[in-house]
Amino acid sequence: MVYKIVSARYGIFVESLVLATIIFIIGFSIGYYIESYRASSISLDYKSQEVQALDIRLQSDNIKTLNKSMCDAAVEQNFILADKIYDTGLTLQKYEEASQITDDLVIEKKKYVLLKTELWMNSIRLKEKCDTPFDTVVYFYSGTASDAPTVSEQQIISNILKSIKEKKGNKIILLPIAGDLDLDSVSFQMKVYNVTSLPSILINEKTVLNGFHSEEEVESHLQY
Repeated sequence: MVYKIVSARYGIFVESLVLATIIFIIGFSIGYYIESYRASSISLDYKSQEVQALDIRLQSDNIKTLNKSMCDAAVEQNFILADKIYDTGLTLQKYEEASQITDDLVIEKKKYVLLKTELWMNSIRLKEKCDTPFDTVVYFYSGTASDAPTVSEQQIISNILKSIKEKKGNKIILLPIAGDLDLDSVSFQMKVYNVTSLPSILINEKTVLNGFHSEEEVESHLQY
């Protein structure tokens, strides 16, 4: 009788263990698939920027020989590219927050930052050559920060700038650029415009706002 009770309990234990193992394997497989899909999506979205990089480089060549009669068209195209890149950045940020970033994706992220930096240079050239009014706002942030206070502060600043962009539309080009990914061209531009800390906001290549500033404060430095 005792043997039957022990045997029955042992059988229940084995069944429970097998069931728990199956559930664990299924859960692990689903989690692995989701993470793989997210990583693949990030990589694909980053690599899709290579086409836009070529587009921006061609635009840069065109700006060098730009006739003033083509200013409106050039500025409009610059805004289209800037908006595409900005929207893609918001999507990539959501992916990154939910996934582990691999070394390969860090390289792709660096390419994306350089793409935005080149777009910024194009915007500066357009402002010098054309009379079309618009503001450039470059948001230098830490792309490697992991401490909660910095991450929280950067998210608040990002939301403030997003709100301003939505209000201003084609009166402002907003370019979030990670300033700590060991990119010489980005480091050089930060030195040129005296950006010494992260996060910081550079407005029209003149005004540097370090750390948090309210939406009203940021808008007070815009020209248009």
